[in-house]
Amino acid sequence: MTKIKVNVTYKNVNIYFFTYTGNSRKIAEIVASRLNTKPREIRTYEFPYPIWLILSFIPYLGVKIDVDKPDESGIILCFPKWTFNCPPITTFLKKFARGKEILMIICYGGFDERRYAEFYRNFALKCGAVKAECLLIKRRKLKENSVEVEKEVEGWLNL
Repeated sequence: MTKIKVNVTYKNVNIYFFTYTGNSRKIAEIVASRLNTKPREIRTYEFPYPIWLILSFIPYLGVKIDVDKPDESGIILCFPKWTFNCPPITTFLKKFARGKEILMIICYGGFDERRYAEFYRNFALKCGAVKAECLLIKRRKLKENSVEVEKEVEGWLNL
């Protein structure tokens, strides 16, 4: 995905993450450490992976989430790429995207990640976000060379 210049005022941003394996948490912690803040977890059901896999096949499906409401105009949202949908993220955007600038960092492992990112960028805009951009981070790269990932995130965020 091409690098995008982002204009979020980093003093006015909340960082959120949803994770199943811990990778999106790690990315959120990288960002939070650079911005001197703490990431907020999007909590939901603790379904076994096969249930999440089935739910990820249903576009626009949301699930109940437990999360602090954003109190800033910008949101950095870290989450995994699942099949077609990440239900906790879908719910988060439906509830909180209106009027926000949303930067999404999507951790992926396999296939069709660009289509997935474009889906979520468009979905955030349909939910009322004033701006929505995505950065894709390959899971293997995060595990093998987290320093390189840190530099990529910093460059994307213009830090």
